[in-house]
Amino acid sequence: MVSDPPRFVAEVEPLAKNGECVAVNPNGKVANEFLAQLEEAHKSAFGEIKKFEEAASNLQFEGKTSIGRNLKQVRSSLDFFRSSLLQHIDLEEKILFPFLKLHIPKLESVIHLVVTEHEDARRNFDDLELFLDSLSNQMSEMDRAKMMKKVQDTATYLVYLLKNHLRVEDKGIYEVAGHELKVEEKKELEGAMGKFLSKP
Repeated sequence: MVSDPPRFVAEVEPLAKNGECVAVNPNGKVANEFLAQLEEAHKSAFGEIKKFEEAASNLQFEGKTSIGRNLKQVRSSLDFFRSSLLQHIDLEEKILFPFLKLHIPKLESVIHLVVTEHEDARRNFDDLELFLDSLSNQMSEMDRAKMMKKVQDTATYLVYLLKNHLRVEDKGIYEVAGHELKVEEKKELEGAMGKFLSKP
């Protein structure tokens, strides 16, 4: 029976030399810096999705007294997605995915799928922002209820899209890259990601 190679997990540990954080595998050995960066971005995104999901659900089930608080959280989560998450997506599309298509061609179909989901997420971020901006106290109660329904539906769709999307990337792309890239390829990728992230 062939045993699986050690799986890199999203535990983070500071290196004594320079204080940087890197992922460690279950045996305590330092894993790949690029995996640690990507996994950390997903960990932050999952935390924000949880808050976003709760606020979207509360919009439907809590009374009018909580609407302001829940809309504020939806807006805050949207701001996070449009800044931190879109920066992460940009890194994937401009650096990570082209590199992986070149070095691990079998990932091309999965990469195509997740890039399509990126486009879907961007469209829905735009729609959600439009719906939130359109909400007004001057609206009739019926128009406001219709707009709230659009906010709820779009937010709920985004919750499911983003959760599934991050899982596909974690299992279908990041793990494969961690196992299949050669050491020199990993170093090259880390360098390219570092340059990209250091741009103002």
